[in-house]
Amino acid sequence: MGPRLALRHRLTRSPLVVQAGTFAGANILTSAIGGVSTALLARNLSADQYGSYSFATSAVAFTAMFFEFGLFLPPARQVARGESARGEVVAATTVAFLPVGLALAGFGFALSYHVDQWFNVEVGTALRLMTPFLLVYPYEFVAFQLAQGLDRVNAYSVTRVLVRGGAVGALVLLLLTGHRLTVASALVVESVALLVGWTAFTIRLKPIYRGIAPRLGSFLRDARAYGFQVYLGRVLSSGTYSMDTLMVAALTDARSVGMYALAETMAYLVGLPGAGMAAALFSQMARRHGLPRRWLVSACALGLAAALGACILARPFLATVIGPDYLPAAALLPPLALAQVVRSVTTLYNTYLTAHARGIQLRNAALLLTASNLVLNVCLIPPFGAMGAAWASLFALLVNLVAHVVAYGRLQRAPEEALV
Repeated sequence: MGPRLALRHRLTRSPLVVQAGTFAGANILTSAIGGVSTALLARNLSADQYGSYSFATSAVAFTAMFFEFGLFLPPARQVARGESARGEVVAATTVAFLPVGLALAGFGFALSYHVDQWFNVEVGTALRLMTPFLLVYPYEFVAFQLAQGLDRVNAYSVTRVLVRGGAVGALVLLLLTGHRLTVASALVVESVALLVGWTAFTIRLKPIYRGIAPRLGSFLRDARAYGFQVYLGRVLSSGTYSMDTLMVAALTDARSVGMYALAETMAYLVGLPGAGMAAALFSQMARRHGLPRRWLVSACALGLAAALGACILARPFLATVIGPDYLPAAALLPPLALAQVVRSVTTLYNTYLTAHARGIQLRNAALLLTASNLVLNVCLIPPFGAMGAAWASLFALLVNLVAHVVAYGRLQRAPEEALV
């Protein structure tokens, strides 16, 4: 066997390569299925209905981000570090999730009576119809954390694709059988697909329902010790990622928003290999001291290669697939693609700190990211428009990377430091 063939053989047999590749590929495939779903709904709903549907899905996803409260990192760490029986932790996690999911369902039901007046949409009735299924929306992130701790990232990635594909298949079936799509039916179909998919995923993890009470107590103790701080950091980081488009909208015009959003969508793919690596390595990080340099170099190299490919292909893709009117978005791609490279490397540090329960450090890094992104956007968007927002993202993420590296360095120097 020649050296090249031997290298290929090792790579295809490497659990890290397989899990990271599956994660990235599943995200790309999920995005493609999402495009099919968008086209299907846009053709079968009126413009107002489609706008209401888009608002409802975005609002539910955004709200669900808050319904986790740091309770579900502790079970992931416990199984990754071999501290608890896997099946029992999975079972206790589902029990702990029930009140969280029900709280979101109750919040959504109450919101449904006011949302139409507040936002000039017509989704109140649809939200009430999907109330029984709302509880499943936060579970996708809970499932992701469990998958990291259990080394089941492949199963998680495949489930995401099947859930999205199942929803599209159900919509097609409704149309083929003569049913008329409405906002409510589209939302209920998506919700049922989520419920079936994530229930099947949990069953595959083989939960064992015994010794629930002491495990719930350990989740709460660890959530108070570090989980809630990690949760705050995640919410701040996710909110900051959504801030750019809002600030471009506030400080420029609709055309600039469209160009920025399109370039940001293309750049998102650049960060997937690094995100896949981090997800696949979580359980190893929880058990080891330090990040091997080869992991960091690999994340950086993969990101740079993806960024270069995206920048080369952007103009031909925009000209032939999207339309020549959108060619200005290609100019925004280099800084946004580089920002995703930085995010890939940062994600490794972030996952390592998460695996070692450094909640305060992660929260502080997120606060620094939010503050720097806000200041840079205010300074750069008025004179430079969407391009200013693109460079602001890159600079803010560099600041965030430095904060993570500093926190990581302190942990390496004082690994026995208390979880504060």
